[in-house]
Amino acid sequence: MELMEALRTRRAVREFTDDPVDQTAVEDLIGAAILAPSAINRQPWGFVVVLGAERLRRLSVEAKHYLQLHLPAGSPLAVHAADPAFEIFHGAAALVIICAADGESQSFEDCCLAGQNFMLAAHAKGLGTCWIGLSRPWLNDPAVKAELGIPAKWHAVAPIILGHRRSLPSPTPRQKAKIIWSR
Repeated sequence: MELMEALRTRRAVREFTDDPVDQTAVEDLIGAAILAPSAINRQPWGFVVVLGAERLRRLSVEAKHYLQLHLPAGSPLAVHAADPAFEIFHGAAALVIICAADGESQSFEDCCLAGQNFMLAAHAKGLGTCWIGLSRPWLNDPAVKAELGIPAKWHAVAPIILGHRRSLPSPTPRQKAKIIWSR
Protein backbone atom coordinates (compact mmCIF):
# COMPACT_ATOMS: atom_id res chain seq x y z
CA MET A 1 0.00 0.00 0.00
CA GLU A 2 1.33 3.42 -0.94
CA LEU A 3 2.01 5.66 2.08
CA MET A 4 -0.38 8.50 1.26
CA GLU A 5 -3.16 6.01 0.56
CA ALA A 6 -2.51 4.39 3.94
CA LEU A 7 -2.66 7.78 5.67
CA ARG A 8 -5.92 8.66 3.92
CA THR A 9 -7.66 5.31 4.46
CA ARG A 10 -6.56 4.12 7.92
CA ARG A 11 -9.43 4.20 10.40
CA ALA A 12 -10.10 3.39 14.04
CA VAL A 13 -11.67 -0.07 13.90
CA ARG A 14 -14.06 -1.19 16.62
CA GLU A 15 -15.66 -4.25 14.99
CA PHE A 16 -13.61 -7.40 14.55
CA THR A 17 -14.07 -10.96 13.37
CA ASP A 18 -13.42 -13.85 15.74
CA ASP A 19 -10.24 -14.82 13.85
CA PRO A 20 -7.06 -14.80 15.95
CA VAL A 21 -4.08 -12.68 14.93
CA ASP A 22 -0.98 -14.65 14.05
CA GLN A 23 1.97 -14.11 16.41
CA THR A 24 4.30 -13.63 13.43
CA ALA A 25 2.08 -10.83 12.15
CA VAL A 26 2.26 -9.11 15.54
CA GLU A 27 6.04 -9.44 15.53
CA ASP A 28 6.16 -7.92 12.02
CA LEU A 29 4.05 -4.98 13.16
CA ILE A 30 6.29 -4.43 16.18
CA GLY A 31 9.21 -4.49 13.73
CA ALA A 32 7.53 -1.62 11.88
CA ALA A 33 6.86 0.21 15.16
CA ILE A 34 10.52 0.23 16.18
CA LEU A 35 11.45 1.94 12.92
CA ALA A 36 9.96 5.11 14.40
CA PRO A 37 12.27 7.98 15.21
CA SER A 38 13.23 8.56 18.83
CA ALA A 39 15.00 11.34 20.68
CA ILE A 40 18.77 10.87 20.46
CA ASN A 41 18.02 7.36 19.18
CA ARG A 42 17.19 6.09 22.68
CA GLN A 43 14.44 3.75 21.41
CA PRO A 44 12.75 3.77 24.84
CA TRP A 45 9.87 1.47 24.02
CA GLY A 46 8.87 -1.95 25.23
CA PHE A 47 5.92 -4.03 24.04
CA VAL A 48 3.43 -6.15 25.96
CA VAL A 49 1.19 -8.36 23.83
CA VAL A 50 -2.07 -9.79 25.17
CA LEU A 51 -3.60 -12.39 22.84
CA GLY A 52 -7.09 -13.84 22.76
CA ALA A 53 -10.47 -12.22 22.30
CA GLU A 54 -11.93 -14.05 25.29
CA ARG A 55 -9.12 -12.91 27.57
CA LEU A 56 -9.56 -9.34 26.33
CA ARG A 57 -13.29 -9.55 27.05
CA ARG A 58 -12.52 -10.48 30.67
CA LEU A 59 -9.96 -7.67 30.89
CA SER A 60 -12.53 -5.25 29.43
CA VAL A 61 -14.81 -5.98 32.37
CA GLU A 62 -11.96 -5.23 34.81
CA ALA A 63 -10.99 -2.04 32.99
CA LYS A 64 -14.58 -0.82 32.84
CA HIS A 65 -15.04 -1.41 36.56
CA TYR A 66 -11.82 0.54 37.23
CA LEU A 67 -13.10 3.43 35.10
CA GLN A 68 -16.42 3.50 36.94
CA LEU A 69 -14.51 3.93 40.19
CA HIS A 70 -11.93 6.44 38.97
CA LEU A 71 -13.48 8.69 36.33
CA PRO A 72 -14.13 12.20 37.61
CA ALA A 73 -17.75 13.09 38.22
CA GLY A 74 -19.33 14.56 35.11
CA SER A 75 -16.74 13.11 32.72
CA PRO A 76 -18.22 12.55 29.25
CA LEU A 77 -16.41 9.19 29.29
CA ALA A 78 -18.60 8.03 32.18
CA VAL A 79 -21.37 7.37 29.64
CA HIS A 80 -19.26 4.57 28.13
CA ALA A 81 -18.31 3.14 31.50
CA ALA A 82 -21.99 3.00 32.54
CA ASP A 83 -23.17 1.33 29.30
CA PRO A 84 -23.57 -2.44 29.94
CA ALA A 85 -22.89 -3.18 26.25
CA PHE A 86 -19.67 -1.16 26.08
CA GLU A 87 -16.55 -3.26 25.80
CA ILE A 88 -13.32 -1.26 26.05
CA PHE A 89 -11.35 -3.65 23.82
CA HIS A 90 -14.20 -4.05 21.29
CA GLY A 91 -13.85 -7.81 20.83
CA ALA A 92 -10.37 -7.53 19.30
CA ALA A 93 -8.10 -10.56 19.10
CA ALA A 94 -5.04 -8.79 20.51
CA LEU A 95 -3.93 -5.84 22.57
CA VAL A 96 -0.46 -4.45 22.03
CA ILE A 97 0.65 -2.06 24.76
CA ILE A 98 3.55 0.16 23.79
CA CYS A 99 5.28 1.18 26.98
CA ALA A 100 7.90 3.77 27.82
CA ALA A 101 10.71 1.91 29.57
CA ASP A 102 11.49 5.02 31.63
CA GLY A 103 9.72 8.13 32.88
CA GLU A 104 11.25 10.64 30.46
CA SER A 105 8.57 12.78 28.81
CA GLN A 106 10.29 12.40 25.44
CA SER A 107 10.00 8.63 25.80
CA PHE A 108 6.22 8.95 25.93
CA GLU A 109 6.25 10.91 22.69
CA ASP A 110 8.58 8.39 21.07
CA CYS A 111 6.14 5.61 21.99
CA CYS A 112 3.38 7.58 20.27
CA LEU A 113 5.46 7.70 17.10
CA ALA A 114 5.97 3.93 17.33
CA GLY A 115 2.21 3.53 17.79
CA GLN A 116 1.46 5.40 14.58
CA ASN A 117 3.93 3.19 12.69
CA PHE A 118 2.28 0.11 14.20
CA MET A 119 -1.22 1.20 13.16
CA LEU A 120 -0.20 2.16 9.62
CA ALA A 121 1.64 -1.14 9.14
CA ALA A 122 -1.41 -3.06 10.42
CA HIS A 123 -3.65 -1.18 8.01
CA ALA A 124 -1.30 -2.00 5.13
CA LYS A 125 -1.66 -5.70 6.05
CA GLY A 126 -5.47 -5.43 6.07
CA LEU A 127 -5.76 -5.56 9.86
CA GLY A 128 -7.71 -3.16 12.03
CA THR A 129 -6.47 -1.18 15.03
CA CYS A 130 -7.77 1.32 17.52
CA TRP A 131 -5.81 3.27 20.12
CA ILE A 132 -7.61 2.73 23.43
CA GLY A 133 -6.44 5.69 25.49
CA LEU A 134 -9.33 5.17 27.89
CA SER A 135 -7.56 2.03 29.19
CA ARG A 136 -4.25 3.76 29.96
CA PRO A 137 -4.93 4.65 33.65
CA TRP A 138 -6.08 1.08 34.32
CA LEU A 139 -3.05 -0.39 32.53
CA ASN A 140 -0.75 1.73 34.70
CA ASP A 141 -2.29 0.49 37.95
CA PRO A 142 0.37 -1.60 39.78
CA ALA A 143 -1.95 -4.61 40.23
CA VAL A 144 -2.83 -4.65 36.52
CA LYS A 145 0.83 -4.30 35.55
CA ALA A 146 1.59 -7.36 37.69
CA GLU A 147 -1.33 -9.30 36.17
CA LEU A 148 -0.19 -8.57 32.60
CA GLY A 149 3.55 -8.85 33.22
CA ILE A 150 4.26 -5.18 32.59
CA PRO A 151 7.46 -4.25 34.45
CA ALA A 152 6.74 -1.86 37.33
CA LYS A 153 9.03 0.85 35.92
CA TRP A 154 7.39 0.78 32.48
CA HIS A 155 4.58 3.22 31.64
CA ALA A 156 1.74 2.12 29.35
CA VAL A 157 1.54 4.84 26.70
CA ALA A 158 -0.10 3.42 23.59
CA PRO A 159 -2.65 0.63 24.15
CA ILE A 160 -3.65 -0.51 20.66
CA ILE A 161 -6.18 -3.23 19.91
CA LEU A 162 -5.56 -5.34 16.83
CA GLY A 163 -7.62 -7.78 14.85
CA HIS A 164 -9.19 -8.79 11.58
CA ARG A 165 -11.66 -6.02 10.87
CA ARG A 166 -15.25 -6.77 9.89
CA SER A 167 -15.21 -3.73 7.61
CA LEU A 168 -13.33 -0.50 7.10
CA PRO A 169 -15.26 2.38 8.65
CA SER A 170 -16.10 5.40 6.53
CA PRO A 171 -13.79 8.38 6.78
CA THR A 172 -14.58 11.07 9.28
CA PRO A 173 -14.49 14.64 8.03
CA ARG A 174 -11.31 16.57 8.71
CA GLN A 175 -11.23 20.22 9.60
CA LYS A 176 -9.13 22.54 7.56
CA ALA A 177 -5.59 22.70 8.99
CA LYS A 178 -4.87 25.72 11.14
CA ILE A 179 -1.61 27.09 9.79
CA ILE A 180 0.31 30.13 10.94
CA TRP A 181 3.13 31.13 8.63
CA SER A 182 5.72 32.94 10.72
CA ARG A 183 8.21 34.80 8.57
